[in-house]
Amino acid sequence: MGDLKYLLPILVAVVLVWITYLIINFVATIIKTKKKDDTMVCGVNMQGKVFYGVLIVIYLVLFVYCVYFMITHLLSGDVDSVYLPLNILTIYSFVFYLMIQWIIYFGHRQVLIGRVLFDYRKIKRVTYPKKTKLRFTYGQKTLETYIRFIDDSILKKSLQRTR
Repeated sequence: MGDLKYLLPILVAVVLVWITYLIINFVATIIKTKKKDDTMVCGVNMQGKVFYGVLIVIYLVLFVYCVYFMITHLLSGDVDSVYLPLNILTIYSFVFYLMIQWIIYFGHRQVLIGRVLFDYRKIKRVTYPKKTKLRFTYGQKTLETYIRFIDDSILKKSLQRTR
């Protein structure tokens, strides 16, 4: 049982590093795609910009505070105080990563949903099963994404190219 006490935080730290890598990779994908295609525009509406702005600020403050708190307590020898900020940061990082996957960038010929770049010419059968969901067929697969914070006018205008 004593070994599990030291093994579990290491596993949680590995998960945190992996999720942080995914977040950095997501941001790098957006930057790389915007460099390739200058016409890429963020499709988030004003409510979404406020929501994601607050989400990013909370994530950055929480990240800096938790890392500082963990380092200071590790250096002082208080290992038990490291578990709570590590768990909080890991859970919030996971939720943050899931939420930023809903950001959609629209370009002249392509759309970036999450980390995947789709060509408008290959998108077929666009439906809206709910007000906050978009379902479309790309090639042979039916995919679905949330559009809660996406500007409807930009979305409808860009998806007109699929017809």
